[in-house]
Amino acid sequence: MSKKGLTLKQKKFVEVYCGNATEAAIQAGYSIKTARHAGFYNMTQPHIAEIIKNRTDKEILSIIANRLERQQFWTEIMNNPDADMKDRLKASELLGKSEGDFIYRHEITNKDWQPVINIRVVEANINKLDSKSTISNI
Repeated sequence: MSKKGLTLKQKKFVEVYCGNATEAAIQAGYSIKTARHAGFYNMTQPHIAEIIKNRTDKEILSIIANRLERQQFWTEIMNNPDADMKDRLKASELLGKSEGDFIYRHEITNKDWQPVINIRVVEANINKLDSKSTISNI
């Protein structure tokens, strides 16, 4: 939703809001006496809350690394001959996990240490349609 239909103070409120509605109302030009009420009122208006949420979502997406960025970062560290070997190995491990290269096996036993069930968990790439885990009785 756009800022059309908002008053000048409401537009300013949306621009300066950073988590504190009262402070944003004061900065937007509401009086100190009415700022708490005005901030609360503005935040209860669906169109104003939606504009702030959309703005916040865009800001968050721009600062959080996505999967591809993480994989590129790990690949750069893994291939960097100047990096410590422990860092290169950890980057390699994290890259492998993100690609679903590992299988973890867990065995559950009864009180006599006899296997009851054997669980195999396969970390698969989210984009693949492979099964992620199987449970089989022994």
